[in-house]
Amino acid sequence: MDSLFLDLATVLQREIDQYRRLHTLLRRERGRIVKGEWGTLTEMVQDKETVVEELAQLASTRRALLERVAVRVDEPVAGLTLARLLQLAPPDARPVFSRLLEEFRGVVGRLVAANEVNRMLVDRSIEFVQGSLSLFRTIVTQSTTYGADGRMETAVPALRGVNQTV
Repeated sequence: MDSLFLDLATVLQREIDQYRRLHTLLRRERGRIVKGEWGTLTEMVQDKETVVEELAQLASTRRALLERVAVRVDEPVAGLTLARLLQLAPPDARPVFSRLLEEFRGVVGRLVAANEVNRMLVDRSIEFVQGSLSLFRTIVTQSTTYGADGRMETAVPALRGVNQTV
């Protein structure tokens, strides 16, 4: 296989591996969200940030390799998708790029789905907390009522009223 395409395939495989690692972290994160282990999520965020930094470095390397491919095939870099690389690759590299294309599509699809599930879980949790706080606020705040003579009176907060003895 041509060394340029070999280098590109190696970088793409490393990117796919990092996306798989990110997907694993998202699955672990989901478990912690479901269990309500909010304190451990900071650690998960740090782990995800590390993977994202590694992906950024790999993306930079990939861009440099794609620029070399673009010069070689006299095409703009922006048009060099994985599918286009599969068409441009030397015949002996095509099976490798075909496999990379399928792997990439699969792992990115799983990653997007896992991230969406986690987002929904966090959103639902926030909604639950806000609803609970709203309910609690109505229980503990003083409310104004009208007495028998028509004057406004401040009612005893419900929680204090429950705790009073008769």
